[in-house]
Amino acid sequence: MSASSKSGEQEGNLAYLVGLLTGGLILGFGILSLYWSFGWRTDSCLNCDITSVGYTGMDNLSTLPAADYSIGMVVFGVLILVVLNARAWKVTGGY
Repeated sequence: MSASSKSGEQEGNLAYLVGLLTGGLILGFGILSLYWSFGWRTDSCLNCDITSVGYTGMDNLSTLPAADYSIGMVVFGVLILVVLNARAWKVTGGY
């Protein structure tokens, strides 16, 4: 193997690693922010809201502004990871 192909392979591995970490972080932050995406428009947490009204108050829950970006972050993070996984399967021949 020549030195130029070895450096190109290392650059590809580094780009794959950075993409994998980025996709994982975006997905993780999206899932984490889903917690603050549903409830009443107050400053309290979702568990606090449910305990104050009981489980019969579940009909009053709605999406909060955090839902606008958190669902998108989850979808984008999964998309990045799926594309990187498909590329890895293509390069390695499925192994």
